[in-house]
Amino acid sequence: MSVEEIIKAVRWCIDEESNNTSEITDEKDDLYMDNIIKSKINDALHWLTITASSSAVLADSKKIGATTSTLHVSTYNEQLGIGVVSMDAGTEIINVSRIRGKDWFKAVVPVEDTSDEALMMFDDTAKGTKDRPQATILRENPIRILLQPMADEATVSFVGVPKNINTESSTDIAVPDMLKNAFIYYIAYLLLSAYDDTKANQMYTIALQQLGAQTSKS
Repeated sequence: MSVEEIIKAVRWCIDEESNNTSEITDEKDDLYMDNIIKSKINDALHWLTITASSSAVLADSKKIGATTSTLHVSTYNEQLGIGVVSMDAGTEIINVSRIRGKDWFKAVVPVEDTSDEALMMFDDTAKGTKDRPQATILRENPIRILLQPMADEATVSFVGVPKNINTESSTDIAVPDMLKNAFIYYIAYLLLSAYDDTKANQMYTIALQQLGAQTSKS
């Protein structure tokens, strides 16, 4: 989506959901409103990363449009045969649905580094093999993924959004299609909140509903 498309979409959803009764619909300074919308784009992208990671919307990565990248594998622990890939530092990773090392017999869904399963890599009797590989997500910045056994490269399928966008120069902001509505409605929520508009909470609720998330604001 271009920045201009985002602005138009936010304005449309405010008019549509408020039946033109929003307190800002008569705002004369359109440029000021547009600048607020631009300033909230990165906040909304970050919110998507946090909120959508546990959303039911991500249950089917094929439908949501997962990105697939082949990445170089570096050595993490040579003795244990553990490699590591680093995700793009310019992307906020929402979900990693699978990883497959070169020459592995199958792909796996990586586990969190807080799980008991993550310890199996370091157990000689349970460590990963080509027919029973293992992978663990390290929640760092950028995100890294451990994989075992070691491989020269690995193919990773993930859902992510760009971060630290320059809204003055970016021509396109890549948001997965199934997350776009939530993204737009959350910006609408932030915009209306800036105006102390009573319709703000309504926009927040709709944004959560678009993700299949619970509607209580944290």
